Amino acid sequence: MTINYIEVFNPTGKVKERTIATVTRAGDLNGEVIGLVDNGKPNFDIFLSRLEELLRNKFKFAGIICIKKGEKDTGAALNLEDMEKLATECHVVFNGICD
Repeated sequence: MTINYIEVFNPTGKVKERTIATVTRAGDLNGEVIGLVDNGKPNFDIFLSRLEELLRNKFKFAGIICIKKGEKDTGAALNLEDMEKLATECHVVFNGICD
């Protein structure tokens, strides 16, 4: 008589814990320039518009720089010119994804 066996694997992975540093919260945004990055995902522009409205109700900005990614839904990085503009002119940049 032949006995057939099935090998069962444990799919549990091993996770290495690590500590990462986070940036300090911006705090008071009055008088600052903020950046808003629209990644082109559906409805993300609506989210950013609402975020801008809520922030404007709370703070008086020196300016707002809005950037829209050229390639939507690809996860592509911002182009170098836009990244430099945000990095040199903004105190805080809001960037995210939304589906």
